[in-house]
Amino acid sequence: MSSAVFIEAGASRIPDAAIDATRFRDALSLAVTAVTVIATDGAGGRAGVTCSAVCSVSDSPPTVLFCINRRSAANSVIKSNGVVSINWLHASQTAVSQLFAGAGAVPMAQRFDDDGWGVFGTGAPYSKSAMVALDCKVVDQLEIGTHSVFVAQVLGSSGAESSNDTPLVYCRRSYATTQPVAA
Repeated sequence: MSSAVFIEAGASRIPDAAIDATRFRDALSLAVTAVTVIATDGAGGRAGVTCSAVCSVSDSPPTVLFCINRRSAANSVIKSNGVVSINWLHASQTAVSQLFAGAGAVPMAQRFDDDGWGVFGTGAPYSKSAMVALDCKVVDQLEIGTHSVFVAQVLGSSGAESSNDTPLVYCRRSYATTQPVAA
């Protein structure tokens, strides 16, 4: 019988890990993930963070989830504001990714000075240059280990969903791009 992850209302219970944290991180470093910036604004302040842990949950209703380290300054701001944008970056936006990952220790407010930011109906800032950006309302969250898992309903979008831009991805602990492969 395989190990399972158990999620209970208000708390999580996870069996002892089968592999250590270093081996786990090394294994997942081989997974290709899209690079996004999660951004928020509201009573809790304005914040953003680079995130590669984003996925769709359902199209009815349109729902996504994303994971943010609980030590990230953006984590508590997202919890306070309850709204976010999720911005999928294209290959020429590595500097934006680095900026929101904390490179150069640029103060949070100044991180939004570059790349042309707009504001969605929820009040969440979004990158006008992103391949696509989603306007989201956080509808649920849970804490697992070092991270908060946020579930968010998608209320709108911006960007060229049919864009020919090359997406920015992360694999083997470095930035990469995608290339079409003949089927």
